[in-house]
Amino acid sequence: MGEILEKLAMPLPDIRTLPSVEARLIIAFRVAVMASRNNYDCWDQLSARLGGDRAATRILIVAETIGFAWPEPFQIGRPCCSLTTPDEIWLLAAIRLAACENRPGFDALSCEMIGDGARERIYNDLRNFVGVYTDTRG
Repeated sequence: MGEILEKLAMPLPDIRTLPSVEARLIIAFRVAVMASRNNYDCWDQLSARLGGDRAATRILIVAETIGFAWPEPFQIGRPCCSLTTPDEIWLLAAIRLAACENRPGFDALSCEMIGDGARERIYNDLRNFVGVYTDTRG
């Protein structure tokens, strides 16, 4: 029990300390969510940040899918904020697992929060995003 409490007491990483690809993904996701919430056209900004139109489309789909499936509002920081949220750290872990095609790991990460059908869609949308993002980033 002490180990769990220790982990909970640890501060979340500052976005500036993350590898650049992870920081870029968090900021792009923040932009996608805020744009969809405020009916703002962020296409050019996402396309430039993620390396192409297909990746921009896929991150918008991921944001929508997670928004519908998440049991409560998905917590994101402002695009200019260096602090990360637990949900953003979950997103990075989920992207890593999808990139490695580790479905059992993704299910273990998500099964307590998200039902089977929504988890399937999120995983598939993340895999689709990773596929085009990897292609556009070289």
